[in-house]
Amino acid sequence: LQILSKTMGRTHFTRRISLLFAMEDYFAAVRKMEQTVMFPSLLLGVSLENQDDKDLHEYYSLLKSIKLAAEGGLKEKSLGLPEEDGKEEADLEGLFHFHVSCLHHILTRLTGMANTVTSKYNEIMGQIGQNEFSLRW
Repeated sequence: LQILSKTMGRTHFTRRISLLFAMEDYFAAVRKMEQTVMFPSLLLGVSLENQDDKDLHEYYSLLKSIKLAAEGGLKEKSLGLPEEDGKEEADLEGLFHFHVSCLHHILTRLTGMANTVTSKYNEIMGQIGQNEFSLRW
């Protein structure tokens, strides 16, 4: 099964939607972001193009928070799961596929956000490095 998907403005084919691969990509992107961003305060006031009024520091904090929650799990009360209503006719397989698909989509978007924060931070550090170099001459 091949699925046409659009990620980060590029269209490509994927073998299939894999929640495991999406989670691995997300954790790797956030881990790279955490290793790269040594001074998160440099992200304050820096916004993404065509995004809401959040700055990159807010995205950085959000991505780290989600990673911690995914690694450590959520408390049962914070899940917000509905009570069992005794319906045995529920399409559990359909619900499972729906939620896995939604989670895959969300993880793909979060991975893109983590990669964007990392690359923007590298741009900021490059500009700082160029300014220091030009001040020496």
